[in-house]
Amino acid sequence: MPGSGPGDRGSNPRRAILFLSNETIIDMVRIDYVKFGEISVDGKIYYSDVIVYWDGRVEYRKKSHKFDINEFLKIFERKPEIIVVGTGIDGALGVPEETTISAEDRGVKIFKEVSHKAVDMFNAFISDGKRAVAIIHTT
Repeated sequence: MPGSGPGDRGSNPRRAILFLSNETIIDMVRIDYVKFGEISVDGKIYYSDVIVYWDGRVEYRKKSHKFDINEFLKIFERKPEIIVVGTGIDGALGVPEETTISAEDRGVKIFKEVSHKAVDMFNAFISDGKRAVAIIHTT
């Protein structure tokens, strides 16, 4: 059932596969689309804001119009290189300066774009083999 739970990974024939060597294959996560109140990740639809990790893990995100320091620190535990913040359809989600400074101090780049552009950015970083995380606000 679409959107039944975080972390589920359905089969999606459009998923990209990265070949690192003859023996190592990584099945890469892909965000298919975002529209008002809805996002599709690997063919699975979520009706909530989500956090998408480079390894395919998807978590529901607490409704908020701010990506604050506490949320950043929780994500930082997984050691991302890049965090892409989808600020919503009209850019309603903000990133406080203290969050940006904390990320920079820890060597993590934060990119902010409206959500449909953030999706493209996240997918590009994943295709490049980066440990990227997407915070996607769907409204």
